[in-house]
Amino acid sequence: MKPSSIILTFLSLILPPQSIYAEEEKIEKPMTLNDCLIYARSHAHSNRICRLETDMANANKRLGASDLMPYIGLGSNGSLSFGRNIDPETNTYDNKKTLGTGFGLEMSLPLFDGLVRINNLKALKAAEIRKKKAQLVEEDRVSLEVIKSFYNISYCTSMVEQMQRQLRRDSTDLEETRHSHKLGTKSGADVAELEAIIAADQYELVNQQNLLKKAHLSLRTAMGMPQSDTYLNIDVDLNYLPFSDVTRILPEIEEADMAVKEDAMYLRAAKGGYCPKISFGAGISTSYYRMIGVKTDFPSFPRQFSDNMGEYFSLSFSLPIFDGLANANRVKKASIQLNESKIRQEQIQYQINQSAEEARLDHEAALEELTAASRRLEAEQIAYKAMRKKYELGAVSALDLYTSSSKLAQAEANLTGKRIQKVISEITLRYYQGYPLINNQ
Repeated sequence: MKPSSIILTFLSLILPPQSIYAEEEKIEKPMTLNDCLIYARSHAHSNRICRLETDMANANKRLGASDLMPYIGLGSNGSLSFGRNIDPETNTYDNKKTLGTGFGLEMSLPLFDGLVRINNLKALKAAEIRKKKAQLVEEDRVSLEVIKSFYNISYCTSMVEQMQRQLRRDSTDLEETRHSHKLGTKSGADVAELEAIIAADQYELVNQQNLLKKAHLSLRTAMGMPQSDTYLNIDVDLNYLPFSDVTRILPEIEEADMAVKEDAMYLRAAKGGYCPKISFGAGISTSYYRMIGVKTDFPSFPRQFSDNMGEYFSLSFSLPIFDGLANANRVKKASIQLNESKIRQEQIQYQINQSAEEARLDHEAALEELTAASRRLEAEQIAYKAMRKKYELGAVSALDLYTSSSKLAQAEANLTGKRIQKVISEITLRYYQGYPLINNQ
């Protein structure tokens, strides 16, 4: 088989005339970036964990609310006495076996505890809101990761297509050089150089295809999608921007604010430990007894249940005087936690301002770099055309032509990268300006 036939056979295997996503044609509708973001919000593992943490915070809030409710309990007991004990009827000691049972219904209600339970409930409510904001923070973090992974696929796809074009150009040059060698206008060294260039192109193409597969894998991972070695069917729009005109406060700031409120409530609850505690109680109780082995008629169970019935009310008061400085240390600990939350609140606000300024600078730089990359590509296209004419006339070597072709390829890749960088920087800038990342349709 001729070398040219081998090359053409290789090209038919790695350069299908259809799109590199032909294997995904069975999917009817390609996924846009917004589709990927919506999917990730529901399926990404970290988002699902955050939703469970929010549910846990809601359960803790309900538990805190139950502490304010009265307690009602029904109890019973039974005993069998042997040996010397007190006769329930005569209240004197005897040696009879006695079977006794008791029943009671009691209720207790805290009236005042220094507002400890109320402040704890307020703290738990703030904790629930804080978890919801933390969930939004994580959703935004995942969305930004999905955006970068999504456009990384676009970049890798462009690199694969670029290497395919370069391989076609170099293969065409090789065929023309072989033909010129037969005519005596090109040397064997030119043919050898181009064959080496073809081998380098084939290696680089395989490498770029592998990077494209990894990019698809990274996007699947970021979205929480089942792993597969097939390409995702995506629809890339380099002009994508969330169209919502409603701005919001960034969830990182709201989460930090709620953390301060939560710790402030816990500090109040700790200080409430110094206050007296007052509680109210009430209940009813009854009992039944019977002497075992004694031939005596005892009142029936219903009668004893009614005759032995008793009711009670109680009001308890307690004032902590000394508890080993436990409450003082709780107050100190809560105060430290509150101060830490306030510093963290300032730190997050500072970081948000810094990130917003960096996003603005990155966007401005991306616009300038995109313009420069466009001018460079135009210049490299002109230079390549001129170098190709010189090569056809025999004025330059195949290596010079390959160098010019490589510069053109680099300029094309650089322009593609700058276009993607411009889109990502604009989305990031709008995010720090308060615009959401997802179009909720």
